[in-house]
Amino acid sequence: YNKENKMKESKPNYPIKVLNKTFSILEVLLQQGSAMNMTEISKKLDLYPSTTHRILDTLKHWGYVEQEPDNQEYQIGLKLLELGMAKLHQIDLVREATPYLKELVNYCNETVHLGILDNVEVLYLAKEESSQTIRMCSYVGKRAHLHCTALGKILLTYLPEEERRKILEQKGLPRLTEKTITDKEELEKELNRIKKQGFALDRGENEKDVYCIAAPIKNYQGKVIAAISISGPVYRIDINKQNHLKEALIEITRKISKRLGYKEKLPKEEKREVKAIKKFSKV
Repeated sequence: YNKENKMKESKPNYPIKVLNKTFSILEVLLQQGSAMNMTEISKKLDLYPSTTHRILDTLKHWGYVEQEPDNQEYQIGLKLLELGMAKLHQIDLVREATPYLKELVNYCNETVHLGILDNVEVLYLAKEESSQTIRMCSYVGKRAHLHCTALGKILLTYLPEEERRKILEQKGLPRLTEKTITDKEELEKELNRIKKQGFALDRGENEKDVYCIAAPIKNYQGKVIAAISISGPVYRIDINKQNHLKEALIEITRKISKRLGYKEKLPKEEKREVKAIKKFSKV
C-alpha cells in the first residue's frame, strides 16, 4: 500500500477527514491480505493509535472488520464481501460470462480468470478453478499490473494511445520477474503484435514459472471491455497445448462477445467496406 500514490489520485469534491481515514484503513487491510495489529495500521497510515482504535472499533461493530480473539489483530470482515458480491451480481458481464468460464475450465482443466481495467490496474471479476493440484494463487477482487499480465496486455492494447500513455507514466513498468518487459519500446512492439494476432501471452512475467494466455471480450459497440485468461504452470503449457488453449479461448471470448451484442464482421464484409470507402473517396 502506497499512501502517497493514493493521495495523488483524484480527490472528492467535499472530503470528510474521518471517512478518508476510515477508507484508508480498509484499503490497507485489503492490500495486506492478512491480519494486522492496530500499531501496524497506525504506522502505515501515519495515524494516531487512538484515532485508529476508534475507527476500527466502529468498523468492527458494523461487521466491516473482524478482530481475532487470540492476538487482537484485525482483518477484513464478511460485510465487505457481502457488499462486493452484491455489486458483482449486478454486473451483466459476470452473469453472462460465468457459464462460458466453466465450459473453458472443463475443456482445459486450468485456472480461468475474467478481468477488467479498473483505474490503472487489472481487476479480477471472476475466477473458475481447475482440479489440478498445483494452481494459481489468485482471488476475485485481486488487482494486478497491466504490463506484465496477459489480461493487462489485452486491456492496454485496445486503449486509446493517450490513455495508455498516461497509465504507463503513472504506474511505470516495474520488474516482477526476470522476464518482465520493462522497456517502453519493447512493450509497444508487444502490444502491436497482440493487436494483429488477437491474443496475449504472459511468459512468466508476472509470476515466475506461471504462463497465461488471454483474449478480449467486446461489447455491442465493438469496444474491448474485458478479457479472459487461462493460467497454469509453464511445465503444463507447452507449445502444442498452447495452440489448443488459444483456439478454445478465442472461441469462448467470441461467444461471450456475441452474447453482449457484438456482431463480428466477416472478412468479406470488411473488404466490401474498404471498396465502398475507396469508391466514395474518388467521388
